[in-house]
Amino acid sequence: MVARLLRRSLALPHAPTPASPSSPASAFFLPCKKLVLSYSETQGSARGMRAFLASAQVADLARRYPGVEVVIRREEGGRHPMLRGVYVNGRTKEICVRSLPPPSILAKAQLLLDSSGAKIQEIKRPRVESATESVRGMWSAFHEETR
Repeated sequence: MVARLLRRSLALPHAPTPASPSSPASAFFLPCKKLVLSYSETQGSARGMRAFLASAQVADLARRYPGVEVVIRREEGGRHPMLRGVYVNGRTKEICVRSLPPPSILAKAQLLLDSSGAKIQEIKRPRVESATESVRGMWSAFHEETR
């Protein structure tokens, strides 16, 4: 019941916005396209998530990001509460919010919304980039002499 009530109350009418092709606001969209909040009605570790859903913070979050679909899912089987971000590149990121208070859950949701969805890359050492070209030029296998 909570999911239907929130989805209906968060629905925004789609009014055409005047945007010129040179407007930077018309070219930007968030990489996160869906935010799924899953919780359990009976699990003790979901107390903070239930308080977060009962507060007005979810509605404010959805109003701030109208391009992101906010879905509330009630889980069966006593699972811990989770936040899941679905991104336009096809990846998903999940964060367990077990026993967290509502302000911390809001911070984790904001972390998912601000994330790009890209895989975390390991940086072993800083990349060396030169402002000048190499003296020898670019190497190619076609330039070697045949033996």
